[in-house]
Parts: sequence; structure tokens; C-alpha cells
Amino acid sequence: MNLEGNSRENPFLSITFNLIIPVAVLKNGVKWIDGVFPENVEMSSLNHFIRDNSSSLIFLFALIFPVTYFFIDFAKRKNINFISILGFINVLLTGGIGIFGSTLGLSRKWFIVKEGMLPLIIGGGFYVMRKIKPESFKSLLLNNAIFNSKLIHKNIKSGDLQEFNQCLNRAGYHFILGFIVSSIIQFILSSIIVVSDPGDPLFNEQVSTMTWVSYLAVLIPTMVILGRGYLKLISDIERITALNKEQFIRS
Repeated sequence: MNLEGNSRENPFLSITFNLIIPVAVLKNGVKWIDGVFPENVEMSSLNHFIRDNSSSLIFLFALIFPVTYFFIDFAKRKNINFISILGFINVLLTGGIGIFGSTLGLSRKWFIVKEGMLPLIIGGGFYVMRKIKPESFKSLLLNNAIFNSKLIHKNIKSGDLQEFNQCLNRAGYHFILGFIVSSIIQFILSSIIVVSDPGDPLFNEQVSTMTWVSYLAVLIPTMVILGRGYLKLISDIERITALNKEQFIRS
């Protein structure tokens, strides 16, 4: 589902709520709790509860920001799609492991598996979509937020349609490959960085490190792969339609 809104997502707000604030909370939560609820002989029941459940409460507080951003952004832009939904699910799974992991006896392996499997599931889902619903997959590649797809199709001659579809398929492989590479990187990084189990205060700090490190480590190679696929697709569209990219790429 993709509902087009009247405005674009603010990248600064997205990074702030989804990355900067959660990382800061997970990294410094224990210090903040120690400062606000110091350990002493006459601790109240509230102090005891907060200190005994500090790891889970910190994770819950960090989770509030990306979850709130998701709903506010949707309410403002009226835009939701498959990727944003899976991103939201990823946040909930991470939060669930961090908040309830110690109670349920979950180990760090659950987090590692989640980190590695989610992008692989997304890539596999797109591969299945390409096989079962090729037209939907092509529409995903020629997203109306980026391309003027009506103008592109209007300028494709019937004899060039097969070649155009082949170009879309090549771009699609780059798109899927990006998620596979992301899955491998996420699995390796989480195995190296997250060495504590949920409930351990170090788990929160390690997840915060994993969050910003993986953001950069995954973003760069994935953008290179996707960028190469889309640059070739744009070049192919120019050649097949005789249009300039300024005509069919939305500014």
C-alpha cells in the first residue's frame, strides 16, 4: 500500500527521532537513572522499581521516539508503504527483545537473528513479488515519487517494450541484492557488537552502538548497489524513450 501525501518526509526529523535520540537514550540511560534515582538506604518503592527494571524501562523510553515519529509522520503526510511498515515492525521487535527479553529468557541470539533475517525476508519478499506480481514490482521500481512513470510509458514504442522490461529486471536484481548484502552485514555486525543478553545494562549500550554503526555500514554499500542499478536504469530510459532525465525524474 502506498498512499501519496502532499509533503515529503523531513530527513532531519527522521534521523533525529529514529537514530540520534534512541541511541542517546540507550547509551546514557543508566547514568540518567543513577542521577535522578540515586541508590541509597532509604529508597522508595518507586526508586526500587525503576532501578530493578532500569534496562527494560530505558529500552521502552528509547522506543517511544521512533514509534511516535511513525504515527505523526503518517498523520501528517498520509504516506505509508511496505518498507516503512517493515521498519516499524523492526522497531517493535527490537523493543520487544530489549524490554521483555530478560523476563522471557531470551539470549542475544534472538537479536542477532532478527537483525540478519529481517532484510533477508524483505529481499525475499520482493523476489517473490517479482515472480508472482511482476507489474507491481515494476511499479515499485518506477515509484511515482521519483519517476514520472506515465511520461516514460507514453514514450516507449511497442517494439522497445521488451527491452525496457529487461532493463527494469536488471534494476530489480540490484534492488534485491541490496537487501541481501544488508542482511549479511547486519548479521556480522550484531554478532560482533552485541555480546550481552537482554536485561544486562550493557545490552542497551551495545544495541545503541549497533544502531548507529549499522546505519552507516549498511547505508553506504546498499546505496552503492542501488545507486548503480538506478543510474543504469535512468540511462536506459533516456536511450529507449529519447527523453532527458530532467523530464521524467521528479525534482
